[in-house]
Amino acid sequence: MKKKGMLAVLSLLLLLTGCWDSRQIEKLSIAIGLALDKGEDDKKVKLTYQFLVPKKIGQDGSAQDPTKVVSTSGNTVHQTIRSTALKNFPVFSQHLQVLIFSEDLVSDISLEALINQFIRDNSIRRSSEVYMTPGAAGSILKIDDAGDPASDVIHNISENRASTIKLLDPVTLGDISIKLQSDLSFIMPKVVVEKGQLQLEGGAVIKNNKYHANLSPPQIEALNLLTGHVNGGVIDSKHDGHLFSYEVFSMTHRVRAMRQNGKYKFVINANIKGRLSEDWYLGEDSFNDQYIKNIEKSVQRDIEKRVERLIHVLQHEIKTDVTDLSDNARITFPKEWERDRSNWDKHFSEADIDFHIKATIQDFGTKGATKSS
Repeated sequence: MKKKGMLAVLSLLLLLTGCWDSRQIEKLSIAIGLALDKGEDDKKVKLTYQFLVPKKIGQDGSAQDPTKVVSTSGNTVHQTIRSTALKNFPVFSQHLQVLIFSEDLVSDISLEALINQFIRDNSIRRSSEVYMTPGAAGSILKIDDAGDPASDVIHNISENRASTIKLLDPVTLGDISIKLQSDLSFIMPKVVVEKGQLQLEGGAVIKNNKYHANLSPPQIEALNLLTGHVNGGVIDSKHDGHLFSYEVFSMTHRVRAMRQNGKYKFVINANIKGRLSEDWYLGEDSFNDQYIKNIEKSVQRDIEKRVERLIHVLQHEIKTDVTDLSDNARITFPKEWERDRSNWDKHFSEADIDFHIKATIQDFGTKGATKSS
């Protein structure tokens, strides 16, 4: 992981040498990570940059983190960026991988205001990934994972969606700009420190331009199942009191939007395919068709219960749509959508949402039956 990341960075640095004429790489602060917190000394914001230090790369063959972290407080984002030049070389942001916001900051200042300068500035890629954290965002960038920079670690973890359903799709700066322009609520991944290690855990809901609520990892799993954003992963469940694991191969998803009695109604039909990857029932018989059908029904019931609990939370507790069902309403009922879009979360909270799923076991591995002696 580390070697691939460093090789990629080195390749980019080589490209830079032909783009900046007399500006030397060693005299640029190459930012790969940026964290935003509340400012210090009565300032509005504090920016913490993680800069790549070319001289540290591969130095003596050591595994040290080839970056340094610099923090600066100011009253506007742009002014604070420029003030960083008082401590370091001018900031070069075209290879920025991640932006991290603290919940405290986004609870106090609108997210649209905080990203305004980034959207205006062509030097920052709109593909940079954006995260929220419950604590100090700047401290995240100081975590050294066996020599891998925190920004690289966060980016690499976000690519593990084929292994788990509890990860959100990465959310980019461009994605957030579009959502904020549409005045719709949305969710972004959260990064936390757990026992000294970086971890992506749950999601932060943004409503009315500010931090609103959190969803836990199990709720993110249910959200991905509801929206069909599943690339793979494992679902654990029980059948007749015994644990088993269902490994997901693929999932298809179809939404029908309609209106009944002045309200929106969404009927979601999903199909999921996978294999019985683990079964703790000592009397299992996976060669028995009825046994497999019973396991499939257990998977279906479990998924539907998880999704129904999430729908209740979204509609009746946080009263916010992070499911993108708004897209289905907009496409199916464009006239009604124009009327309802400014108060969409209310209409979402009042909508009828029916979720149904069919689970299929295509494989059960090399162990299929256990017979008593």
